[in-house]
Amino acid sequence: MVARLLYARRVDGRGDAPSTVTEPASGPTRSLKSPMLLVTSASGTSAAIALGDRVLVGRGDPGSRGEAEIRLPDKLLSRQHLTITAARGGHVIQDAGSRNGTFLDGRRVESECRLSEGAILSFGAHLAVFRRVTAAERVALDEEAVKPFGPVATISPGLSLALGKLRRLSAIDAPLLLVGETGVGKEVYARAVHRASGRRGQLVAINCAALPANLVESELFGYARGAHSTATQPQRGLIEAADGGTLLLDEIGDMPAAAQTKLLRFLQERQITPLGAAEPRRVDVRVVAATNRPLTGEVSGGLRADLLARLGPDPIAIPPLRERIEDLGGLIRHFGDSSLRWLDPTALRALSLYGWPMNVRELESCIQRAITLSDDGHVLVDHLPEAIAATLTRGAPISQRRRARAAPARGELERLMREHNGNVAGIARSLDRHWNTVWRWLTRHELEPERFRKP
Repeated sequence: MVARLLYARRVDGRGDAPSTVTEPASGPTRSLKSPMLLVTSASGTSAAIALGDRVLVGRGDPGSRGEAEIRLPDKLLSRQHLTITAARGGHVIQDAGSRNGTFLDGRRVESECRLSEGAILSFGAHLAVFRRVTAAERVALDEEAVKPFGPVATISPGLSLALGKLRRLSAIDAPLLLVGETGVGKEVYARAVHRASGRRGQLVAINCAALPANLVESELFGYARGAHSTATQPQRGLIEAADGGTLLLDEIGDMPAAAQTKLLRFLQERQITPLGAAEPRRVDVRVVAATNRPLTGEVSGGLRADLLARLGPDPIAIPPLRERIEDLGGLIRHFGDSSLRWLDPTALRALSLYGWPMNVRELESCIQRAITLSDDGHVLVDHLPEAIAATLTRGAPISQRRRARAAPARGELERLMREHNGNVAGIARSLDRHWNTVWRWLTRHELEPERFRKP
């Protein structure tokens, strides 16, 4: 087997891409984890390619019958641009004498280089990420390709798996808890859950961190006339306002303990008692909670243990943008909309190398700012924030790189492996070294990346 195209489509949800990428071989990879190349571009197209023994990637001209097995409609690609070949212990990449070059983790490829999990490839106007994908993730990717759950289709195996769970859990009224860093899109997917649920009411969103502690209970549960000095009229709370719909409690870890107790009682009994009222009221509300706090330690993310258990034994984690760089193309097209006319491939490479500490929210701001600064929607590197453009300074050709410092000791390598969850490419980027170099260090100390990968 050489390679198999799983799907090629527009990732902005506007329909399938033109059939320009071919399927050269039949039969899926049967290993527990299938090596795949997840390809995207700022034009809004994507492809998920299952890799076999060898695949040649190149330009796909209309009606062309070139030698490349994977042909992409990209004028910046050579007809034979790069090869990915199975090798002992993984896959290696080699530039096939292309005109514009191939880049691995920001550096130009000038010799055969081994690919690691999460390695970022840039070629022509395209971006790709190398992943080893489980069978469950393959199924989730296929589901997402057919019917995207959110406003932008994902080709991230990890996010596809999370969205597959949300797709199924949307149909029931049980509470949900979404966890993830600030800006990953928790509210976006909470709204997707509400749409998929078919509930007749509206979605009411509240940021628990923005409410004064002494007003949380009255805001959530409402109050009766005379409940306090300013209660001249009864006021229904946000829970009652969401009757028949969904209540999103964002940053629920910032909710005071007393309010958490009352919320737990509501989740158990489906009744609320406004402040100052004598009789409880039954309401039909589905609760979706979200937090950016880690659910570890004695007080998990600021949540009471019993409330955490009620919200769900298995919180749905939305991965940060740096762990799903393959989604950059679709997100850029979504945020740029019709205003983005063209994105310089060098700018796309810089965007792929940035760490995105504020995640998708930061990307949206970056793209809109760059379009504003650009000339008629033609975005160049100069239009990007300085911190993002600076990532390109790491992009010296591999053969020209200087040895900046000695290899880390075994203990330091073990620490880095734990910190990066066994992601060798991530360690290489943090040390400003090439992946092959880090791999040699690991081999020397007999350190296997799989040992450090959390399930």
